[in-house]
Amino acid sequence: MLPTLGHADARLQDVMKRIAAGESITLATIGGSITTGYAAHPPRERGWAALLARSLGPKVKLVNAGVSGTDSAAGVQRLDKQVLDAAPDLVIVEFGVNDQWLDPSVRASSYEAILRKLLSARKPPAVVVLGLTQQGNQARDAVDLQLKLAAHYGLTSLDFGRWMQARVDAGQDRWAALYDEPVHPNATGHQRIALALAETLRSAAAGPTTPLPAPLFGRAHEFTRLLMGETLKPYQSHGFERGGEVHPEWTGQQPGWVSKADDAETSFLVYGSEIAVFHGESEHYRNLEARVDDGPWVTLRGQVPERKGYLGWHYSVVGRDIETTAHLLQVRVKRDEWAGSGRPASFLAVMSAGLYPAALRTSDFAREALPTRLIAPDDAKLRWVGRIADSGGGKLLAWSGSELRARFTGTQLGLSFKSAHWGSSHFTIEIDGQRHWLAAPGNAASDWKLREPLPPGEHTLRLVKRTEAPMAETVFLGLRLAEGGRLLDPPPARPLKLEFYGDSITAGACNGDIAEDQYEDLYPHDGTRAYGAVTAERLGADYVGIAVSGIGVTATWGELLMPQIWNRYAPRLDAAVAPPDPRTPDVVLLNLGQNDHGFPASKGQSIAADFGDRYLTFVRQLRGRYPKARLVLLMGGMSAPREQPAIPHAVQRAVQTLRAEGDTQVWSYRFEAFAWAHPRIDVHALMADELTRFLQTEVLK
Repeated sequence: MLPTLGHADARLQDVMKRIAAGESITLATIGGSITTGYAAHPPRERGWAALLARSLGPKVKLVNAGVSGTDSAAGVQRLDKQVLDAAPDLVIVEFGVNDQWLDPSVRASSYEAILRKLLSARKPPAVVVLGLTQQGNQARDAVDLQLKLAAHYGLTSLDFGRWMQARVDAGQDRWAALYDEPVHPNATGHQRIALALAETLRSAAAGPTTPLPAPLFGRAHEFTRLLMGETLKPYQSHGFERGGEVHPEWTGQQPGWVSKADDAETSFLVYGSEIAVFHGESEHYRNLEARVDDGPWVTLRGQVPERKGYLGWHYSVVGRDIETTAHLLQVRVKRDEWAGSGRPASFLAVMSAGLYPAALRTSDFAREALPTRLIAPDDAKLRWVGRIADSGGGKLLAWSGSELRARFTGTQLGLSFKSAHWGSSHFTIEIDGQRHWLAAPGNAASDWKLREPLPPGEHTLRLVKRTEAPMAETVFLGLRLAEGGRLLDPPPARPLKLEFYGDSITAGACNGDIAEDQYEDLYPHDGTRAYGAVTAERLGADYVGIAVSGIGVTATWGELLMPQIWNRYAPRLDAAVAPPDPRTPDVVLLNLGQNDHGFPASKGQSIAADFGDRYLTFVRQLRGRYPKARLVLLMGGMSAPREQPAIPHAVQRAVQTLRAEGDTQVWSYRFEAFAWAHPRIDVHALMADELTRFLQTEVLK
């Protein structure tokens, strides 16, 4: 009996019957260099895949998707184009050797994702797991994992190490005959692999088709995104240039980015809960380092002395278990002992996993209440930032950026909300600097408990609403701590306060959307990552954001104009007017005009003839509410100031008018960074760069 795990499913039996009947089938193989036929000459004709296809019959078409130096983490990124697009009838998956070198925390999920994507394809092929090890059946961790997954999914598998060792034990074969070096089998080795596979396929016992079982290692690598070639475009770069060696076996591969400069750095917009860089490594390369958002720097080892005479590739994880949304990836040449050497540092692609659809997103908070006393939201040891109203025993959180800050002790945290609004309010909840996500549903009361306990001791809390006001409102009812936990004195007030008024740009609408702008799923619309909030964070300032998508001074995509709601607790006429905050903002910033131009333009009309007059009137209203604040009138982030001269003209006129009246605390600024659609977080980061510099050098000096 062959030493295999699992059983053949009905699809495999059907494929074997079709082969026996002389019908045409497509066989696809995916794996690393052993699948390409490396060390057989010529490899594509004498490797195990080609030998197997010929042994199965003349009507078996082979699609060999072997790519040297790739593991299952890279394999899942290329599976669709290189395998599934060929509509194969049978797929053999081989990554045993290369996955042995893959980060152990990745290889389980990525290999399982290949199996699940194959088995759940529109036309599911028969799938066979090929477990290859190095000479002597050594280093089996990855193969044992793969065989476990094959058994879990009821797939036929070949443990080639066991198959070969059985022959050796019987005196029928020698390991040394199959290898000229420890990793790659020679021509004889490829013949043995093809023989073992042919025996396995032909002797597979019939078995029933079963539903796809639950994953053993999560589903992150079923939802991937590959950036390479022309899709791998930085939003800012210094010292890197397009080029570097490409992978000769990766179909359609294009040059990545390469540099010899010590100070080279570049940044990309990426998505997902796991971000990795696919980079070159050899004895002649230099090291890179990378980070996601403000996370720790991770070394991407390019200088690998043991890779003598050939170039390798490696999947290096930079960010893991991060929120499944948009992120900024920064890559730079590492300043180490190779500085000034003139050697290149190169990377070929950025690979993301965990781009979960809405139905699969999970929060670090479970919807259940802690059985402890509720701490009221008006407790003196809670610090609130933003325009926040008392409402029904709680705090009304409407405007994006509304923030709670606190310090506490204990190992547990619970939060309580209620809402009479239709929309779900998405929150970023930062505990000891680590970001978590929670969505409080609309038209419901909800209690939430942090799933994993905190370490004993003191903790810091930031709860920030990131969904813009018209889309969702909620009332925060209070928080709960572990038994014996208590609030500490609140964090100190920040030294500066910035208050922004604007439209969808300032609200951060669509800033995390992957493709086209959309409003159906508000999870990626994150006001905490809009340019104003980022600028405030960089300056160590409190942030107040009064922003509504589609709104303007003279035109709106909705029902209300900014002058109607700018001073209210929520963007509706039945919301109370908020009195001026006892703490006057240091800087008030206004960014409107996009919709004053865009809405009439969508109907073939021009901007309102009195736009300039009404804009100036609204600026005077702002000045009346904040007579001592610095006032900055902004333009841009999208295309309106470029397309409609009336906007910059109105802004400049307002500044000149106020200054002529003796107001010396008013400025204007026009952003260079912009996007034709709503700006994503990369453009917001560039806008924050510009605005931070301007405020530091011109306004706050």
